[in-house]
Parts: sequence; structure tokens; C-alpha cells
Amino acid sequence: MTEAAVESGASTKVDAAFEAVKNACSLHGIEVVRLDSTVPNSLAVELTGATRKWSIYVDCNEEHLSLPAVMTDAPSTPLAHVSYNGSVCVDDGQGLSLDPNRPADIVAHTVLKAYNLLEHSAMDATMGHEEFFNELEGYWLHLPGSLRARAYFEVDGNSRMLKAFVKSKQKLPKWFFVERDAEVPWEVQREKLEGLRALYVQLDTLDLPPAFPDKLTTEFIDSVHQHLSPEQLKLWEQLLGPSKNTPKQLALLISVPRQAGGSSLVGVAFGAYRGMVDKKASVTPLTMRRHTPNYMRERGGASLDLLGKHVVVLGAGAVGGVVVDTLAAAGIGKLTVVDHDEYSEDNVFRHVLSPLFIETGKPIGLKLELERRYPGLSITPVCTTAQKWFKTADLSKYDGIVLAFGAPSLERSFSRVLKNKRFDLPVVFTWLEALDLGGHSILMSTKGPGCLECVYRDDEGQPALAPRTSFLEPNQPVTRNLTGCAGAFVPFGPIQARRTGLMAAEHLLSAITEIAVGGQSRYPSYRFWVGEGLAAARHGLRTTPWFRAARTTLPEDATRLVFSRACLHCRVPKEEA
Repeated sequence: MTEAAVESGASTKVDAAFEAVKNACSLHGIEVVRLDSTVPNSLAVELTGATRKWSIYVDCNEEHLSLPAVMTDAPSTPLAHVSYNGSVCVDDGQGLSLDPNRPADIVAHTVLKAYNLLEHSAMDATMGHEEFFNELEGYWLHLPGSLRARAYFEVDGNSRMLKAFVKSKQKLPKWFFVERDAEVPWEVQREKLEGLRALYVQLDTLDLPPAFPDKLTTEFIDSVHQHLSPEQLKLWEQLLGPSKNTPKQLALLISVPRQAGGSSLVGVAFGAYRGMVDKKASVTPLTMRRHTPNYMRERGGASLDLLGKHVVVLGAGAVGGVVVDTLAAAGIGKLTVVDHDEYSEDNVFRHVLSPLFIETGKPIGLKLELERRYPGLSITPVCTTAQKWFKTADLSKYDGIVLAFGAPSLERSFSRVLKNKRFDLPVVFTWLEALDLGGHSILMSTKGPGCLECVYRDDEGQPALAPRTSFLEPNQPVTRNLTGCAGAFVPFGPIQARRTGLMAAEHLLSAITEIAVGGQSRYPSYRFWVGEGLAAARHGLRTTPWFRAARTTLPEDATRLVFSRACLHCRVPKEEA
């Protein structure tokens, strides 16, 4: 295709987009005029609104997997959802579904969204810029010379001095801010950065930042100074206080309440000399990225309500490791992990730990890996058997227990000793069937009817060695070994382990957060997943009738079948009945 043909096709695309915009505007009674565009494949239009005439520029060369980029003339006063350079944020892209076969209509839709947003933002500017200050951090990002900074302190409204560090040996310097008595980030330690003074203040109001083409100057710092309370002024004196009689670099961080909730946080780096703001030194906007447990938890979907919860996981193998990881990701703040086993090369492909931790106790490996992954998480590793741990454990300090041994005799013994305590503590037992048969999770309380022993009885209610929920017929050898008896193992895969661990973690969380399914009591309950069983069939393993029936059985129906009557170990004592 020749260059002229390409230009002709692009011109046709822009012309079609304008016709669509014109038709859409006529339906809404909006006057529209096409403007000359100096940018190839871009449509420029002027729409007359109630507040002013808006010049809108739309990129028509998009693939339309998202709304096209939109610009307007850089406003003379800051506007909500409009950047310093005039970029208009018409959509956050969440849940957006477009038909790429209708590019002209997409452009028209985008222009109308931009127009309505600009009109709304102009009205907001006359009403005190309330919505603009909701979006202050986004505007600050695009100020001239803005640098990225990491805030390792909570934006809690309590004004205080902080420690600042700047990594300047790169094209764009990076700032770090931490509490004065806190451990500094690893990047600061590695670079051996020198500490600087910084002040964090919370203000009720903040003057507007500069609009294009102005830059941030010391006048902005002076305006902040005028808003400081007497207590904040004392901190200001500490910030600019006595030091060597040479120029120094300081940082000021300001948070202001957002009408939409929370607080915006912005910063400036500036110079000082002899206890005064250095009017000759440059002022640098700092765009703050919050590296705090509370912010990252909430932003990442973890529950802040679970931060104060403490759960103990007994067994840190393939399933238990997933349980620990999932509980941490959900927001549980404290975890005690008990396992006497070391992480080995046999575990690598079905465990959450990396090979880096081979020959390390599994609880220690989980602590080292997950505490770095999930800020604010605290793991207490206990590298001993669950039986030894239990002898001195104070169960009253925990909010839940998960047992992931995959050892029926051990699990049943724990069920018996955990039953009928004076306090209500949720307990989950979870185990995995061989190969691809499935997994199970039993939730009971330390108080009241229902326990693991209820599962170990036949249809007549008599005690049995195999659980009535088993997918595999008893008395079939399923262990394999590759290096002799010492290397014997039950064959199951990483997907099966993760699925079972995830189910068990969700089961416990449903009890901790008191979520009852279908209006039913949370205790006791039985959850399970059923695999295809193809691998088991290839190995000649026989399955139970329950394996086939479970596919069409709801968890609440299975729960009633298993716990329809209390067993001898969990029957409610007469004095409590």
C-alpha cells in the first residue's frame, strides 16, 4: 500500500469519526465545530458548553481495545480529572467492553464523555475544587519535574518529623520516607544513603497547585507554612532548625482530607539555608507511592479487619503451605506455623516455597518468604512436632486452627483433645486424596456438636477406620517411591494441593468472619472438591460410591449427611444441653 493510500485511509477514519461526533452532539443539543488538527490521525473539535467552549482532541489511530486518548487545552486553573498538560481522564478502564468494529462510534462516545467530564469539572472549580482535591495525587504526578517517592509511614493525620533518603545516582532521583525509629528499606541499606530531614503535616485545606505553564515554587511552601497550627509550627522549626551553616535539602509532605474518603498525600523537596527556605533553590514535586501495610492491604483486596487475627497452621507441607499463603494474602496479620520437617528437593514442584529454602525448616522458609511478600504479616515459626507444640500451647490466644497433616490417626487424636473446650474456636481439618480424586475440609468448633470423629463411622453410625467421605476404597496401596522405602510418598500434584489448601483456608475464613452459607450454621460443615479420577483409574484404583455421588451433592447436603447426629466424642454434655 502506498503512503498516499495510508494517509487517505487515515483521513477517511477521522472524517467518519467527526460525522459520528456531530450526530451524537446533535442528539444532545451540543454545538460542535471541527478544528484543524496538526497531529496525524487526530480529530480536533470545539464543543460549546454551559461553562465555556471546549477544544477536544481525540486520537483516532487507536485499536479501540480501550477508549482513545483525549486532550484539551491546558486549563488556566486546575480541573478535576484533567492533568497539568491537559490530558483528560475519561475512564478508568475497569469493566470496559468495546466493539472494535465501530471505531467512529467509540470516538463519539469518548468525546461526549470528555465534554460532560469537563463541564462537571468546571462547575467543581467554582464550588471550591472539592472533586479536584479528591484527585490531587494524579494531578501532582504530572507537574513539571515530579519525582517518584515511597512512603513507608502511615498517613494517619498525626503531624511528625520523618527520616528522608534520596537515591540520586540515577537519571531520575528516588525518595524514601520512613519513621525516625523504623528500620530503613533494604534499598536504602544497600545504597548506604544518608538521612535527611522531612516533615509530615495534615492540613484541612491546601492552596491550589500551579496550572500550566507555571511550576511549583517556594510560594507554595510559604502558603503551606501559613496554614500550620502552633504545634505544626514547632515541627517546622525542627525541620529548618540549626545545622551546619551550609545549604541543605529538606522535604515537606502534606496530606489533606478527601471528600470521597481517606487523605491525599503529596510532597515537595526544597532547599534551606541558615534556618530559612532557600528562595534560590529549586522546588521539586514528589509523587508519593504508599508502601505501608494498611494501604497495600486495602488496595490489594486484603481485609484490614483480619490484620489483628492470629491463626495457627499445623502442618506446612504442600497443602499447609498453601493454607498459610492464602490466609496471609487474605489479610490475617499473625500466623503460627508448626512443622518439624525440613523443606527438600522432593517438595519443590508442589510447595509454595522456592528451592532457595531447601534444607531449611518449612516454617522458617515460610516466614522468610511470606513476610517479605505481605507487608505487616508476622509469622512465628515452630520447627517441632504438633504434639510437642500442643503440650504448652495457649489456645485462647488464637482465632482459628488449621490441621493439614494428611495423617488420619494424628488428626483424629487432635480432634478428640480439641473438643468441648470452654471457648469457641474454629478448627479446620483438611486432607488430599491420592492422584486426581479430590480434597476435603472439615470445619468444627471446640465447643458444641460436630467433630472429625463424626466422619470416621459407617452408615450405621459405628466407628470405622476410613472416613465415610473417602473417595478411595480402603485397603489399596497408593504410595510410590523413586529411591527406595525412605523416599515413599503419596502421589498427588501441585494443582490438587493448591485447590485443597485454598478450600481449607476459605473454610476457616468463613468461620472467622462469621459468614454462614445459605443461612445455615457455620459449625460444623464439610466442603470438598471432586476430581476427574482419570489418573486414579489408570492406576487401577477403586473409588467409593461417594466419589460418584459427591459430584451432584451440594456442600450443605453433604454436611447434613455427615453430621446428622453427634458422635460419642462431640455429644453436648448434659449440663450444656
